[in-house]
Amino acid sequence: MSRLAAVPRAYVELSRPVNGVISLAGAGIGAHVAVRGRGADWTSADAWSTVAVGIATLLILSAGNALNDACDVEVDRVNRPHRPIPSGRVSARGSVRFAAVLTVAGVALAAVVNGLAVAVAAGAAVCLVAYALLLKGTPLGGNLVVGLLTSGAFAAGGIAVEALSHAAAPIVFVFLFTVSRELVKDIEDVSGDARHGASTAAVAWGLPATARMATLFGCAGILFTPAPFLLGWTGFGWRYLAVALVGVDAVIGPALWRLWRDPSAHTATRAQRSLKIGSVLGLVAVLVG
Repeated sequence: MSRLAAVPRAYVELSRPVNGVISLAGAGIGAHVAVRGRGADWTSADAWSTVAVGIATLLILSAGNALNDACDVEVDRVNRPHRPIPSGRVSARGSVRFAAVLTVAGVALAAVVNGLAVAVAAGAAVCLVAYALLLKGTPLGGNLVVGLLTSGAFAAGGIAVEALSHAAAPIVFVFLFTVSRELVKDIEDVSGDARHGASTAAVAWGLPATARMATLFGCAGILFTPAPFLLGWTGFGWRYLAVALVGVDAVIGPALWRLWRDPSAHTATRAQRSLKIGSVLGLVAVLVG
């Protein structure tokens, strides 16, 4: 019985539910900022559409995680041997089937919202397949796709309430810091990636060049943080600016500087933690306005 019970748990782990919940929350934040920006109150239609889009985003991202693991078994045997497939708890074929089911469910759920939501959901699914099969091991290409997909959750929230332009701030913010974090992750994983021929930025360009690229995207995010306040966007007042400067810029900036000076896997691990903390606090800044 315990062995059978371990199978569903392995599939849940395969989907990386924490990332899925974060994407769902991202859709909610995108919708919240968009509603606030358009200067109107929430409607019941807004709420239902946001829930539907959020769950669809969770399902499609989870499908991408499962497919990615199925395509990355050999590398994960070195970098992350505890994951469900390299540890033998789930087969690669079972992971692909799981991903297909989640993708169909996600696109179907987006269909109850509007046509643009369906197009974005289907486009995200195609990008996830392209990432897993082609782009993941290419310098910068895979990093950019991950940034687009992650920020796409916030765009989905804006689409759900039909006010996409008002969700621009979190979309840009999340894209820039996600690309930076993914490049830092390439530095962390350079040993296993090089061993299995993955042509990531760190493998193809070397650690110093990758660290500089990560710093470039991260600094672009830092420079962007005061922009919504300075441009007078609705909902981005002094509270937003204070949290963004103290919680984002003051956390991420020094970490990127250390990585620039010492582009090693050890420093990248520390920078990764700072980028995660800063990104979360950035979302807090967007929420408090």
